[in-house]
Amino acid sequence: MKALVIIVTIISLSAVIGSLIVGTAVFDGKVIDKPYETGLAYDEIENAKRELRFDVLNKELKKGRNEVFFTLRDHLDRPIADPQMVFMISRPSTTRYDREFQYYYAGEGRYRAEVYFPLHGYWDIRLKLLKDWKPVIIEKRVYVNMR
Repeated sequence: MKALVIIVTIISLSAVIGSLIVGTAVFDGKVIDKPYETGLAYDEIENAKRELRFDVLNKELKKGRNEVFFTLRDHLDRPIADPQMVFMISRPSTTRYDREFQYYYAGEGRYRAEVYFPLHGYWDIRLKLLKDWKPVIIEKRVYVNMR
């Protein structure tokens, strides 16, 4: 029994040591280029997101065709009219169902889009827009019922 424990311990330690040797040989230690500049850009985008209010007005969505109503307002609750944006839907677990849809301005910061949800479950509704010439993506997670 002692011999078996010793053999398993030696094999386990060999696997760990081998993984460490391969990992240090392959990984150069750099996660991203220019981390300071990337961090500053991230902060700017997050601050821009905080200045926007995006709400989906539908109480219930169903599998298939839906009219999705949403609002886009600034941090002072003023409507944002005609921003440069893309309206899209996406599944949280895959990019397979990512789709863009046409939206229409309905006045007072309200918008309407004809959307087709092929599956029930959770979906992300995303607005990709330019704010001060920087791309900003804001999203809301919604649940789509079976019927």
